[in-house]
This record gives sequence, structure tokens and C-alpha cells, in this order.
Amino acid sequence: MKPDYVFCRKAAIAFFSVRHKMYAGFEIALKKELCFVKKEQIEADIYVMTGEAFASNSTALIKDDEILLIDALASSKDAETLRHFIEDELKKEVRFILCTHFMSDHMAALKSFPDAQIIAHENYRQTFASQRSLTDEEASFFVEPTITFSDKIKMKWGRLTLDIFHNPSHTMSTIGVDVPEADLLLVGDAFFGNTVFLSSAGVPEQIRGALKYLQTKERSRVIPGHIGIYDNKAFENALFYLNLLQKRVQNARNSSDGERSILEISIEDCLAPKLTASEFEREFHEINLRLIIERKLFLPQSEVCLN
Repeated sequence: MKPDYVFCRKAAIAFFSVRHKMYAGFEIALKKELCFVKKEQIEADIYVMTGEAFASNSTALIKDDEILLIDALASSKDAETLRHFIEDELKKEVRFILCTHFMSDHMAALKSFPDAQIIAHENYRQTFASQRSLTDEEASFFVEPTITFSDKIKMKWGRLTLDIFHNPSHTMSTIGVDVPEADLLLVGDAFFGNTVFLSSAGVPEQIRGALKYLQTKERSRVIPGHIGIYDNKAFENALFYLNLLQKRVQNARNSSDGERSILEISIEDCLAPKLTASEFEREFHEINLRLIIERKLFLPQSEVCLN
């Protein structure tokens, strides 16, 4: 089905701000204040919504008059937009909210549906505590999950089967959700566009392993934590970026300028051929470079096989 693109006035103004970076190419339509950056109905019973803040995704799986929500967007405004869409437009009730990982940019609407059961991996507290410089608003999004698990669980939701599995990468609480009937795989922040985000807690070796495992699912539709829907080529592109970034960092450390030159590594030197970096990817690449120095990533003792 065709996506429904709708932009808020503020999104048009703040299109390239740090907290509202989206990839370009959408048609701006100045409509009502409560709106998503992007809303797409990919099946009769599946909607994917992209919010204004951080371009975070939320996926709604419909069963009769109930919804199972996967991730909950990144701002109070986006949370209210989500609540309005589900309760006022669809006339549905959220029964479950499944968190792909417990970071604030996917938790804004947890309190918007107080009767919903919240499902998360048992490492949720470690993930939330690993975040730095949370605003008061972001810190307020925390809600204790009502259901936790350690390895994997399976749920039947209407015609859909959800195979939910622990897949630590970007965080230690990251999970994946395989939905075979919809040829769909939800992966949290396993990749960011055509890159990866190392974050304050991500381990490159785990990110690499997680991406390779997700590839084995062979789903043609993939929903990450941000910026809409991808095909499974995204895993290959993310691995290419991670591997080449590691190589560039190691070369930089061996250069005459040493570690200082890491900050000069351009995203263009790390992307797969024929790809162009979005502003969103560019912003997080620069953060990656600072994290590599701060966290001493890709040092010789932690080198891994890139094959």
C-alpha cells in the first residue's frame, strides 16, 4: 500500500536539527498539528509510523479491536500523535507494547497506554542506565516492564506469529522480532540507515554478530528503530560500514597524526559503493568517531576477523 506522508509545520522548520534529522525527499504538506513524519500501512493489519523526534519508528500489529505495539517513539508530542492515531482514528486499544531495547528514544508512549502490558528483555535497566545526558522529558519515559524474558519467546497475535529473540548489539537488551507471515523482521537499532551506531554501550563484535544473525532470517522487509522500512540489503550495507570503519580507525592510529586523525574519517570513506549519506547518518557517524576515541574501540587487542 502507498505510504501516507504528512509533515508537521515544526518538522519542516526543524528538518535538519540534531533532534529532528530525517532523510530528505518527502513532500511537505502543512496539515494538522498531530501528525507523523511518515505513516505506512504495509499490510491490512500492520502500520509503521515514523515520528518527528529522531525519526523513531513504531509498528502497530492489529488483532480485531486490539493492537500489539512494537516500540513507542521518542517525544511526548510523538507519543500523543500515536495515541490519537490508535485510539481516535483506528478506534483500537493497545494490549501489549514490545520494546526492542530500553532506550528513551523508543519509550515515549509507554505511559500513553496505561493498561498495556510492557514486554522487554531482562537487561532493560542496564540499557536505560547506560544513556548519557537525558533530558528531564526523556528520563520521565521510564516505566517498569510487566513482562521480561532472557532468551526467546513466541506469541500468536491474530494471524501473525511473533518469534521474539535476544540479539544483543547496540545494547545488551536488544531483541529482534521475526514475523514470518508478513515476511517482516523488526531489529531495533541493529543498524542506522546504511550504518551502525556504536552508542555508549554497543560492542562492535556483538553488533557484527547480530547483523550476521539477522541476515540468516532472510526477510525482505526490515524495520529498524529509525527512518522507516528497509530491505535486507541494509544488513550488508551496515556490515560494510562497520568493517571499513574499523579498518580506517586502525590506519588512523598507525598514521603520524595518531588517534587525532580518527575525527577526520569521513562517512563517505566508510559507506558501501554508490550510497550517499543522509544528514541523520552523517550526524551519528561523527558521534561514532568521538565514541571510538573515548571508549578506545577497535584497539589491536580487540581486533576481529572481518570476513
